Amino acid sequence: MAAAGKTLTIFLAADLKKFNRGINQAEGGLKGFGNSVSKYLGPALIAATAAAGAFAVKLGVDAVNAASDLIETQNKVSVIFGNSADSVMKFAETSVTALGQTKTQALEAAATFAQFGKAAGLADQNLVDFSTDLVTLSADLASFNNSSPEDAINAIGSALRGEAEPLRRYGVLLDDAALKAEALALGIYDGTGILTTQQKVLAAYEVILKQTTDAQGDFERTADGLANTQRILTAAVGKATAEIGLGLVDAIEAATSAMGGSQGMGEAIEETGTILANFTRGVG
Repeated sequence: MAAAGKTLTIFLAADLKKFNRGINQAEGGLKGFGNSVSKYLGPALIAATAAAGAFAVKLGVDAVNAASDLIETQNKVSVIFGNSADSVMKFAETSVTALGQTKTQALEAAATFAQFGKAAGLADQNLVDFSTDLVTLSADLASFNNSSPEDAINAIGSALRGEAEPLRRYGVLLDDAALKAEALALGIYDGTGILTTQQKVLAAYEVILKQTTDAQGDFERTADGLANTQRILTAAVGKATAEIGLGLVDAIEAATSAMGGSQGMGEAIEETGTILANFTRGVG
């Protein structure tokens, strides 16, 4: 019986030694795993955090810039259209889905065309119709000819300035004879002499509309197609970015006011930069 007890003790001692050795190995493995995590995951987390911060900063900068562009364009529209500006603003509210353009793009295009319209003596609702008709046409021409709205806007603007070549790619042929014939039909030209700037713009507007009937309405007809879906999505993102930026602009203006104006805010930012620099040196 004593011998059996001794054997059992030796057996248990041996098993206990194996158990302790296994525990030590496990501890070593866990320690190695922890070191690996610290070595690789730590920098990865730092990099991911830095990237996320950089992205957030870039988004904020882009949003504020987009909001600034929108505000400036709205101010321009208000000056050019005067009492009729609200009609143009309302037109631009649906520009994302109706034209595949951001609100800023639609307003900028309307303001561009309006300058030609004003030079031709148009005002009030006539000026609004002239401008918004051409903005809508630019979206249709881009859709029909697989180009960008910006290219179409520039081509129409060139035609109103008397440069016929850019609009030829869209199937519009403008020459002096066509303009004079249209001006004569409109009753704004007596058939003698050269056309005035006013006559050229009004005649060009009518010729452009008459020679683009196939393209008119194409954006709406093909809104569900891949190309126009992409235009709508891009415009939607652009509009959303500007809306975010407007909120940030309000926050910046409030912060600036609370800090005593731009000079006080500049001093606060400078002081914050110094604090962060000292902190990073300490961490280093």
